[in-house]
Amino acid sequence: MKFIPLFESMKTVRPSDKARLVVFAADERFIAVDSQGSPFLKPFSAADEAENLVIGSLDGIKCRCVSLEEGSALPEGLRWEEFRDIYRDLDEEDQFPVGRARVLLEWRRTHRFCGACGAEIELSETEHAGRCPGCGELRYPVIAPAVIIRITRGDEILLAHNARFPEGFFSHVAGFVDAGENLEQAVRREVMEEVQLEVENIRYFGSQSWPMPHSLMLAFTAECPDHDAQPVPDGEEIDEARWFTRETMPEIPNTGSIAGRMLADYLQNR
Repeated sequence: MKFIPLFESMKTVRPSDKARLVVFAADERFIAVDSQGSPFLKPFSAADEAENLVIGSLDGIKCRCVSLEEGSALPEGLRWEEFRDIYRDLDEEDQFPVGRARVLLEWRRTHRFCGACGAEIELSETEHAGRCPGCGELRYPVIAPAVIIRITRGDEILLAHNARFPEGFFSHVAGFVDAGENLEQAVRREVMEEVQLEVENIRYFGSQSWPMPHSLMLAFTAECPDHDAQPVPDGEEIDEARWFTRETMPEIPNTGSIAGRMLADYLQNR
């Protein structure tokens, strides 16, 4: 599928038999899919009656998104699934429109009033933005940058167990970029805070929109120069961290995430 992002004023959005729909519920925690697991649906009445946003053109057909109330009934042949699970299983091309839809809907739901003066935000007629009629502030969808770091030491790779992960599941060190930091500073700080290691040779690997609810994951590789250094978990966010080899890998993320793609790259090229 070819997706082209578009803006269209809310006043011009009309239900269309040819439109595609991406449908969410329960504060965008659930997404509707068809019998093949696809989130790109044909229009149906309950979705048409709610507030829609045009997110772009999918194979030349407008693609709209909508968020319904929790517990909303779906037409026969559709079902609700956890958004996180569906998003991970989509290929990168399909993640784009679905992630865009979730970020825009979450922004509309959580930014209806001005943070400066409290007035109700009015939607712009020319872009995805909200303007305050009281103080004139212009508000755009929130994007929160975060870094995720693949740390190696020779043929070894450092993986950590977050306290919220299932038992036995490990991934890379990661965290949000702090105010005033550049990305390299964020990498060094997060690694030191979470596992008490110094890193060097920081290199950009790739990026991924991670709409849980509105992050942009910026992936880096880095090397630990101390061949005797052992990770010391912070005991709060990270409760275990170890050096692994290709032969001793634990349960790891799948390739639907940038974390999984970095691990796949390590396994293929080490």
